Amino acid sequence: MLEYFYHKTIRKVVVAFGTLFNDIYIARYDDNGNEVERVKVPISYGPQQKFISRLHRIGTDFDAAKVKVENYIPRMSFEIQNITYDSTRKLSTMNQTLLYKSANSSQSRYERVPYNIDISLGIMTKNTEDALQIMEQILPYFQPEYTVTLIMNDMDPKVNVPFVFKSCTLGETDDGSFGNYDLRKLTYVAMVFTAKLYLYGPFHDQKIITGTTTNFFANIDGGPTAFTTNISVTGGATAGSFRAGNTGQTDIRIIQY
Repeated sequence: MLEYFYHKTIRKVVVAFGTLFNDIYIARYDDNGNEVERVKVPISYGPQQKFISRLHRIGTDFDAAKVKVENYIPRMSFEIQNITYDSTRKLSTMNQTLLYKSANSSQSRYERVPYNIDISLGIMTKNTEDALQIMEQILPYFQPEYTVTLIMNDMDPKVNVPFVFKSCTLGETDDGSFGNYDLRKLTYVAMVFTAKLYLYGPFHDQKIITGTTTNFFANIDGGPTAFTTNISVTGGATAGSFRAGNTGQTDIRIIQY
């Protein structure tokens, strides 16, 4: 119970989530509808309030003449909200999975445990048009889920992790730098997704089973008869047979292979 193990499962899922939104862009257009600029939207892990706090510093710690709000937005951020147990995907705890490593060793683990992780995606832009561009590059892929295949560990080299869309909130506020809503309006979007993953307990090394002894019991005609055979990986089954009863002469045979 107290042994150390760490499979980096949650970390891999959260990193995969952020990677989904690495290539989001917004475009600027002139009065004739021609694209004049395309800007990549950066994404990082952390709360949305962290970036709003940076905007608060413009005009105080930062020289407002040199640092513009456009240096910080558009921007996306994501963070874990909560983790919950998912009983609907639970299998028997005593199920074991074995991994063959060599002729003399293997690894085993008990059944993995299903959990759901809610991850929020925050989007902050200067105006509503930029926010709508970002939303339309994300939402069509979630119907309502988008599945990513991840390499989790040696026992589960490829695991499908669904990211399920839950909700989206669109609103407007100001960054509060100078208390002037008209000058520094911000548009924010808050999306919530659920990642359906499994967490793994410790892996244990164990030896390969190379032999077994099997006892057969039969009650045929003349009475109970017992027979024992030894089976090994290298030598195969030890040949043997017995005959039971005086009538019918029933034969049970084990053949060397």
